[in-house]
Amino acid sequence: MVTYIATVFSKPGHEDQVMEHYRTQETRLAEANGFRERQVLKAMPGTMANAVRKVLSPEEMAGHPEKASEGTHFIVVEKWNSIDDRIAFSLGAGRSKNLIEHLHAAHTHEFYEEI
Repeated sequence: MVTYIATVFSKPGHEDQVMEHYRTQETRLAEANGFRERQVLKAMPGTMANAVRKVLSPEEMAGHPEKASEGTHFIVVEKWNSIDDRIAFSLGAGRSKNLIEHLHAAHTHEFYEEI
């Protein structure tokens, strides 16, 4: 078994389209050879910064400058029987052409093994 993890940033205002893309894949994933499970996580932008602001003084916060939001961060964690099964899905039924227009170019995707 392998774990596939992808991280993407939606463009501001495109969060709903990204969520919908992942929701509509559920049926195709259930039918995909070698698919085991998936979890999709959506960041709650600003939540961490707001929580830290409650406990740190303005002086302490000055050492941690905030940058403007670049969109919403999503993490996709999937379990597959094999790398080949995941690649076959992504080149077939899981093709994500319509997703690209809603994302920033910066993203990651890789296979992981448990240690």
